[in-house]
Amino acid sequence: MTVNSSLANLHALQDATHLLISIPPIPGVGDPLLASHADLQRTLTDSNLQWLCYLSSTGVYGDCGGAWVDEDHVVNPKSESSKLRYAAEEGWLDLVDDLDLSAFVLRLGGIYGPGRSALDTIAKSKSLSRRQKLRESKQYTARIHVADIYQAIVASMSIRSARKIYNVVDDDPAPRAEVFAFAQSLIEKSYPDLATDSAGPDSQGRIIAAEKRSLMLG
Repeated sequence: MTVNSSLANLHALQDATHLLISIPPIPGVGDPLLASHADLQRTLTDSNLQWLCYLSSTGVYGDCGGAWVDEDHVVNPKSESSKLRYAAEEGWLDLVDDLDLSAFVLRLGGIYGPGRSALDTIAKSKSLSRRQKLRESKQYTARIHVADIYQAIVASMSIRSARKIYNVVDDDPAPRAEVFAFAQSLIEKSYPDLATDSAGPDSQGRIIAAEKRSLMLG
């Protein structure tokens, strides 16, 4: 969908009471809805909106050397995608600054769930993508299950609070090798005759990754 075609649907937002933004920013564009800032602001000003939430990423903290990171930690995005994420956070919070509604930014850890887990990766036995190799080389990865993301979103709808930012993570960051070793043990226990190759860290093709251990204060 182009930015222009999405603008034609902006008026539909006037009847909405809750708005969840999960669209990733586009390189060279940023958040596609925020690109129409003036039209969007006029639409939301005259709307029934009571709650707005933007789904971001803990990647906005950048490389913290493996330190524990909470919502009060300084933001220092390094990659282009993280910079665009942070710009989108700021854009949405600025957009609703004068509106009487609850606004939240949820910074998500690595998402896993049905069809997207260490078990699924091992079962597929495919070569790792560049992004997977990036995650593979990280000493710490804070994760979050899709069901917990849902619970966080629902919980925020019952809170009357403006401009709140939360890390939505499991508070138990672990190396990818540890996660995959546990997944491998589960497979071997349930299917002892099934031979699989471990998807743990590989010393070749490693990519240096930003290190942090995210936690949620709220």
